[in-house]
Amino acid sequence: MRRPFTLYKEKTKSGTFWYARFWDESFQKYKHSRSTGIMVEGKKERRYEAEEAARRLFDELATAKPTATVAQGQTPQGIPASPAARKTIANTPLIEYLSSFWTPTSEYAQYKRDVHKKPLAHNYIEMNHEDVRRHVQPFPGFADISVEALNKAILKKWMIWLAGRKATRRKKDGTVIEGDTISGRRANTILQSVRVAIRWAVDNDEIPVDPFRRLGEVSETAKEKGVLTFEERNTLTHLPVSDYRSRLVMLLGSFCGLRRGEMRGLQWGDIADGIITVQHNFLDKEGLKKPKCNSTRKVPIPRAVQKILDMAREYAPNASPESYILESPLTPGQPLCNNFFRDGVTRELSGLGITPAQQRERILTCHSLRHTFITLAQLSGISDVEIRALAGQKSAKVMNRYSHVPQVIDFDEARKKLESFGENQPKASNG
Repeated sequence: MRRPFTLYKEKTKSGTFWYARFWDESFQKYKHSRSTGIMVEGKKERRYEAEEAARRLFDELATAKPTATVAQGQTPQGIPASPAARKTIANTPLIEYLSSFWTPTSEYAQYKRDVHKKPLAHNYIEMNHEDVRRHVQPFPGFADISVEALNKAILKKWMIWLAGRKATRRKKDGTVIEGDTISGRRANTILQSVRVAIRWAVDNDEIPVDPFRRLGEVSETAKEKGVLTFEERNTLTHLPVSDYRSRLVMLLGSFCGLRRGEMRGLQWGDIADGIITVQHNFLDKEGLKKPKCNSTRKVPIPRAVQKILDMAREYAPNASPESYILESPLTPGQPLCNNFFRDGVTRELSGLGITPAQQRERILTCHSLRHTFITLAQLSGISDVEIRALAGQKSAKVMNRYSHVPQVIDFDEARKKLESFGENQPKASNG
């Protein structure tokens, strides 16, 4: 005889508890899960107590079931239910739920903004909404299924479909170019747009089981960001300046560690006495915000950077404290657009003799400048604690991902140090 329930362990923020999953005859599977409230502890893990609690839950569920068959959209008395009563997250079509979830006015966005005080970036919401439209909605397996009907088997088929999907790019004339298969990292980003929304529903007891539990991710091969060498960065400071704005981007990134949004938000009032106070971050559609992770900080200005800043001030149409240092000539009062940073870095690197093809091969981008700053600062002997403070990194683990010392090791210098190691050390006494 089939057991009315099975037990399993679930790890929560409060500890590991016993959960019961109950058999549903209509679906012919164990479907509805409930916590027994019994924590897993001791030698026998309190399993007997969990069994007793599960039996009580089973009796309560059995008692709560209606004695007569209830038509969909009706109450047990046969009275049509109100639309609010019929509509739940569980029976909402999956694509409809995901599309509404990734909006600035969703309950999740409001919770992050008003309760956690960590509002989601508009670009982050928009990116996930777009991923749902482009990579979730087209999957045939998601057609006409509700949130509650989503299960691990469907998700696995979607991951297989996603892993073979081609990346596309739309040109300015509207032509769509199909590229290589999307990377594992990109696939996992898309996967996250569904995972976050479903786990929100699970945490709010809208659906009983998380289909993502123990699902895993698409395997990915991490591509290491490229960095400039000491020689390349120093050569950059001596090259003729064709555009002070693109040169300033290169130096603010590689000598000061500023993020792109921090460069865009940099104002003349943020510079005083040879110090940059990094306190702004400019994002499209959001305007000025605090730096990422609230990493407001002070950074010293090296001579090479000050030289270009002086040049920028000389050419600036408006150098008032609230004016942007990297102001757009096309839209006065606004910083340069994101495309300028991409194109400007490409031009500056080409001026160094690094061709666009070599830039792609070395994975040199605007964000590589921040990686360059951290890597070369480490090799210069600055302590990790100081580098984290200057770069606005909250954890050593994150900073380690920005360090690429093996790319810029001077092997001749390292050989000299290894050969001279121990020459001046006192010899051990035989006595």
